[in-house]
Amino acid sequence: MKRKISIVLAMVMIALSVFSGCGNSASSAEKGDPSGAAGKDSLLWGVNAEASSLDPATSKDTVTHMMMFQIFDALVKEDPTDYTKLVPGLAESWEFSEDNTEITFHLREGVKFHNGDTMTADDVFFSLQRSLESSYSSGISEPIDHFEKVDDKTVKCVLKYPYGPILDVMTNMTFGIVSKRAVEEAEANKIDFARNPVGTGAYKMAEWRSGDALVLEKFDDYYDGAAKISKLTYKLVPDAASGAIALEDGTLDAYYNVAQSDYQHMMNLENIGYVECPGVGLHHITFNVTDGIFSDKRIRQAVAYALDRDAIVLGGAEGYAEVANCLSPTSVFGYLDDFEWYEQDLDKAKDLLAEAGYPNGFDAVFSMQGSDLYMKPAEVVQDQLRKIGINITFNKMERAAYLEDVGGNRNFVASLRMINATVRDADSVVTRRFHTEMLGGGNNYSGYSNPTVDELIEKARMTIDSEERIKIYREINDILKEDVPLIPIYTTKVFMFFSSSLKNVYPHPVYRYNVSKMYFE
Repeated sequence: MKRKISIVLAMVMIALSVFSGCGNSASSAEKGDPSGAAGKDSLLWGVNAEASSLDPATSKDTVTHMMMFQIFDALVKEDPTDYTKLVPGLAESWEFSEDNTEITFHLREGVKFHNGDTMTADDVFFSLQRSLESSYSSGISEPIDHFEKVDDKTVKCVLKYPYGPILDVMTNMTFGIVSKRAVEEAEANKIDFARNPVGTGAYKMAEWRSGDALVLEKFDDYYDGAAKISKLTYKLVPDAASGAIALEDGTLDAYYNVAQSDYQHMMNLENIGYVECPGVGLHHITFNVTDGIFSDKRIRQAVAYALDRDAIVLGGAEGYAEVANCLSPTSVFGYLDDFEWYEQDLDKAKDLLAEAGYPNGFDAVFSMQGSDLYMKPAEVVQDQLRKIGINITFNKMERAAYLEDVGGNRNFVASLRMINATVRDADSVVTRRFHTEMLGGGNNYSGYSNPTVDELIEKARMTIDSEERIKIYREINDILKEDVPLIPIYTTKVFMFFSSSLKNVYPHPVYRYNVSKMYFE
């Protein structure tokens, strides 16, 4: 793809002039010369935003958690090479109670904190309960009642009800384990723990230069073996074009926020490697099913038949997305790979419109947040619906107004939106978008209410057996396909670009990259 390098080059050179203080030496390897790559011992990773807080109890944004993932560990973690598999973290094993409302975690022994202390059950209980009581955990912690210290080697998670995705919840950095002593000493001495974190992770804090860089150094006593790369620097480069060029010329070793328009160019470069996987978002069309023209199920089905979602991927996401055939992001547990959604059939669409009393179509307004993230796919939808006589115009709104008017007051007829799975599980989406208890408030804003679906959603989320849960999600999606309160469109792909000499980089939908196992060839 064509890139306007000349326009930004002067600005980039100025931006990159500050990189000299980031821990990169002046070796040929650090300047992008492959001949000097062997033995490179520091990693300069560009990011588009600074960490908000390096305290698990007071942060939840994606960029911060990407950095925090190097400093802290959780009781359960994902296999570094396959994010779909859960493996022991600071808990070496666990078991569920007979009624699945308690999980007993047996702690790994001899784990060291960055301050030299040995991790104890007191640290673990303190960390988990502290995060549970924080508002930052509210999006994932609702099923948890409390935590308990059982003995010096054991802690327990007590649930309000059985919850199928609970182990996925426990992988979240919100439940990263901190040093109790370090937190209490920081509070006593009026030191900000969020800027002076003490965890058990592969890297420990070295320096945080506000507005510039976060510098981490390897922790030699890491329980899973010391990192191969000694120094990790997260360098703030807010401008995506500047970051991409810095990565291309070797000034950066990795960059978090390469613009979609630069993907193809970066893929074609011999000195750049990349990994990709589907993210955790689901682009979808939501109808107001209780008021207005889309309250007629036949019209919603007509829209479903009218769409060519492969074309929406091309026009709305430049091809960097996966068509979603059921109402979950394609990367989460509970997505059904073999589920079949409506295939485009314009004749069926027109027949349904005629049956509903609109043989010549109609005009409708989609209420939209004005970002390209939503408007680009919406414009493709607009063009496709025109073919069956549905003429769409857009009411573009600022985010705050959109959330109040559409999400809160349900004052709309249709919208194209995205929802992110806060837990990598179908429950995170289907509960919020379809359960009757979630009506309004920015969650179930279609107004859909079906007692059978409510019952199935609750059954799925309270079932621990994975195969049984998949069967239930199939039942749910069969009903939702018939009722069409929402139309799934796609899940965008997550890319990470980095120097081709950097090895052991594996894809992850929310950027949990295990730097400790990476090395330079």
